Amino acid sequence: MRGDRCPRCGARLELVGERWDSGDGRIGRTLRCGSCGGVFDARGGGPGGQRGRPAPAACAAAALLWAVVLLAVLWVVLRLLPYGGRAQVYRAASAFVEGFLHPLWLAALVLAGVALFLWKRRASRVELAPAAAVAPDVHLRAEPPGKITAVISDSRGAAVRDFVVERSPEAEERILAGLRELAARSAAFDHAREGGATDRTASPEEVAETQRRIYSLGLEIGVSLLGGDSGAGPRIADLPGDHLLLRIQPELSRIPWELLVPRPGGQFLWQLFHTSRQIRTETAGRTAGARRCAPLRVLLMANLEAGRSGRDLPHAEREAAELLELAASRPDLLKVERKSPRTHAEFATLLSEGFDVVHFAGHSLGSHAGAGWDLGEGEGITLDALGPCPERTPSLVFANTCGTDGGDVGAESRSWDAARHFLEWGVQAYLGTLWDLHDGGSARFAGVFYRRLAAGATLAAAVSAARSALLGVEPVTWANYVLYGDPALVVAAASGPIRS
Repeated sequence: MRGDRCPRCGARLELVGERWDSGDGRIGRTLRCGSCGGVFDARGGGPGGQRGRPAPAACAAAALLWAVVLLAVLWVVLRLLPYGGRAQVYRAASAFVEGFLHPLWLAALVLAGVALFLWKRRASRVELAPAAAVAPDVHLRAEPPGKITAVISDSRGAAVRDFVVERSPEAEERILAGLRELAARSAAFDHAREGGATDRTASPEEVAETQRRIYSLGLEIGVSLLGGDSGAGPRIADLPGDHLLLRIQPELSRIPWELLVPRPGGQFLWQLFHTSRQIRTETAGRTAGARRCAPLRVLLMANLEAGRSGRDLPHAEREAAELLELAASRPDLLKVERKSPRTHAEFATLLSEGFDVVHFAGHSLGSHAGAGWDLGEGEGITLDALGPCPERTPSLVFANTCGTDGGDVGAESRSWDAARHFLEWGVQAYLGTLWDLHDGGSARFAGVFYRRLAAGATLAAAVSAARSALLGVEPVTWANYVLYGDPALVVAAASGPIRS
């Protein structure tokens, strides 16, 4: 997100659409205020080069003001003229009015009105291009011998600059180990129930300390992996627009690039932009346009091993209850169907019914079984055995999964592996976690995400809103999620106001 602010209420503006004007070589953008709902046009070619111009309501007010000014000037002129001069003005105006009554004037006005209407309609049309044309992107590649190349492209796909820095495997492992340590520490907040004890929530001091640790790791990503102040981080932060696509090689996909802090004292990358990823080896899925009809149909699979000792997930159950409650309160926005498939064939049959979103809240398969989900009772969904995709694949798969063993160092690899399988299968976007999910903020994250998604937000904007809702409240959950696919994809259109 850029620093554009609403001229009415001062809130941050969100990018709705973008178009390229070959006439003057500048980018035209349509911005929307999420607070007051105002829509604005902006034109510019880069950071700081945009000036907001209010759309229809403000233009009408300006036209009315000019009309008042002209009438005031006319009053003064007529007042200063002598009686004879005013009489001549009246006679000329009367002759003009009589001539204006000729039928040819009516035909000319109708033709002029039609021409102006067609011109305005063409000029005001906003083309909602795919994310590759709207959002700038950053290519992160591992180059031999021991280099990382960051190629930065602007919103038109033209390369702006590339950076080559020394790759430090030690720094990568240090960053990952630090984040895994924080995630493991947060597990104590949810798994302190032995002997009948209730869950222990993190204190504000513990949350603040964890956030400071994550912030320092974000700074280290910028310094150790992207070259510091003279490297790629600050240049990425200066890109225009609200959305950002990270195109990452599999070797670098374990790094939580969304947590990058480009400058000391600055914000995380996900706070500057609505970010998503694309693994560079994946096969592009089928192109999907915006879905313009409500309600959003969701396949919910949650806590499939309820009642089994050591496998029950109370937070997943609470997550399912909140999602079902949201759907019950807004049936015009969401239609959630909770199912419990027990075999791979049953899951494939459900997918053939044409759901828009597949939401899974449960255990993931161990690394020995490959990327997949545990259905319980010895069954599982192995993603590399999904088979041919149905005629209509879901737009989004949300895997809110817990690992089978908290210390699994391969969890980050399984995350992008699962994303790659689904994207190659034809799904437009995949939302999952980088590490094993422990704390109970997952239910709140999912609730905020679906509220924003059903209200018409882009996928990446909905993820940013959910992260923001957990920031400062949950220790690590907000930092654990990662989105793969098109950041500007709209899965549902809003049918009314909705509160996050």
